[in-house]
Amino acid sequence: MTMPQDIKVLLVGDFPPPNGGIATHLDELRRAVRDQGARCEVLDIGKGQLPADGVIPAGGPLRFSGLLSSYAARGFRIHVHTGGDNPKSWMLAWACAVAGRLSGLEPILTLHSGLLPVWLSGSPASPRPGTRHRPPVREGHRRGGIPARGACSLRRARRRGLPAFTGRFLQPGSPPPGLRELRDSASPLYCAMAVTSRPVYGLQVLLCGFAEVRARKPRAVLAIYGPGTEELSGDGVRGFGELHRAQALALLAACDVFVRPTIADGDSVSVREALALGRAVVATSVGHRPEGVLLVPPGDAAALSGR
Repeated sequence: MTMPQDIKVLLVGDFPPPNGGIATHLDELRRAVRDQGARCEVLDIGKGQLPADGVIPAGGPLRFSGLLSSYAARGFRIHVHTGGDNPKSWMLAWACAVAGRLSGLEPILTLHSGLLPVWLSGSPASPRPGTRHRPPVREGHRRGGIPARGACSLRRARRRGLPAFTGRFLQPGSPPPGLRELRDSASPLYCAMAVTSRPVYGLQVLLCGFAEVRARKPRAVLAIYGPGTEELSGDGVRGFGELHRAQALALLAACDVFVRPTIADGDSVSVREALALGRAVVATSVGHRPEGVLLVPPGDAAALSGR
């Protein structure tokens, strides 16, 4: 069943490049909505801001405000994607909520950060409830750190929805340089995604756990991709740095086990991609993990290596 062609959706959030996280989710959601016959465009507020088919760079605050108002005035339903674990996220949500009133269509808010529950609980790192930095979540917004999934629900007389993830758009591309040789020499080949500047990815726990595996299985290799990982090497570890999504999918498809050692998480797209590609997945018991994932406690290198 396709959506009526008069449905118009504006996705607001990060769009590749760089790949990963919210950007990957937006890319997949845009294709899924379009695949259903509806019109879908993206207002890119990420670091790349490169023009693409149906993707508009947001630019600075004035340009962003003007574009947002223009889309709302043309009857686009606004669907904003943000982390939700800092004041800037809520300022973005507030701006989109105000613009949504111009179209008369309730905006949709999807919150992605696995750190959201801690932030909303009033941790010292976040403003207290009731301050001007934290606008309330109003009716029409979706609240939650992705256990609520981020489905694109478009409210009409007959409701239709799209899942937050679908394997229909998984298209592994050419492998990154060196992957074929690594695959031939590894037994087994583990794969993980990390951002070296963000402790939430559990990189140190991953490396400690892999060192224990390597002591038992000398041919084991760990391939890591993501910003900053190109600096990692030695003792069976190979860092590929940031990869385009098609290359990242090629790496996932080539590995034996995908590892997700995050300290906090939502509903990881990379976990679902690995499962859809038929890979075994080991992940920490945080956020939302789909059926089929082998779970370990967060921060426990010994438990991680035992899987």
